[in-house]
Amino acid sequence: MKGVLLYSLRKLFLLVPFLVGITVISFLLGIIAPGDPALVVLTMDGITEPTAAELASMRHRMGLDQPYWIQYGKWLVNAVAGNLGSSYVTGRPVLEELMRRIPVTAKLAVWAMGWIVVFGIPLGIWSAKNTNRLPEIVLRIFSLILISVPGFWLAIILMLVFTEELRLLPSSGYGTVSQMLMPSFVLASGTMAAVMRLQKTTILETMEKNFVLTERAKGLPSNYIMWRHVLPNSVMPVITMLGNFFGSVLGGSVIIEDLFSIPGLGSYVLSAIWSRDYPVIQGYVIVSGTIFIVFNYLVDLSYYALNPSVRQEEKV
Repeated sequence: MKGVLLYSLRKLFLLVPFLVGITVISFLLGIIAPGDPALVVLTMDGITEPTAAELASMRHRMGLDQPYWIQYGKWLVNAVAGNLGSSYVTGRPVLEELMRRIPVTAKLAVWAMGWIVVFGIPLGIWSAKNTNRLPEIVLRIFSLILISVPGFWLAIILMLVFTEELRLLPSSGYGTVSQMLMPSFVLASGTMAAVMRLQKTTILETMEKNFVLTERAKGLPSNYIMWRHVLPNSVMPVITMLGNFFGSVLGGSVIIEDLFSIPGLGSYVLSAIWSRDYPVIQGYVIVSGTIFIVFNYLVDLSYYALNPSVRQEEKV
């Protein structure tokens, strides 16, 4: 128990520089982005032409006339306190909007993860058992296509087939099973194929290890060797990929959410980019970056729990 606690605290301490880096990047987005935030606020109605005095007054109210390090310090204090500012467009608190949309994106991510777990991992195991046979070669080609095809193109093709031609699935909306099938599949397709190929490769490599060859020499059943020895020793790279995928989906499903009209984090920040709503963009970078780091942290902890060699290294 003590070893687990020390390992988790050490890994948590190593995350601090990354979290600070995220805040710096988020703040700099508002500095280096084209346009003047004060001008954006004053011309939100599309017809107002502010004077130089009005611009100077707004910049003073927003604190933009202060040195950058002071602006960053104040912004960081507010961010740590949970205040990411308010949207220029709606006037609503950014953190409140992000928290309202996270469950939507999380649901999409869970659905996408379901495709990967149900199809990617089992197909990888099957491919390892049937390598270089005709069905496996066909599956290998299909996986290469899924990895290579851009997500937006696959989404358009699926919409044309299942919505326009067959009229089986809706092309927009959120909540029901039928509404989640297409966007989650598109989101999962590339990673699902990559997981399948990675699982196959790691299984084949593990099967060449000495301890597996010893088990075979003892005459143990192939299925027993596969489930008792090969899979537990070949699953760690797959867990890493799944953890990174889930974390990145929560912060990177912009195009898919926009194509399928899903009111999640991605569609929210995309509209903010078009309207130059800098507080929303900054808040999105902080939240999505933190989520990604947290999932990487959880993957590290899973390594400690599942991989005996990691625990041995910690003891040494």
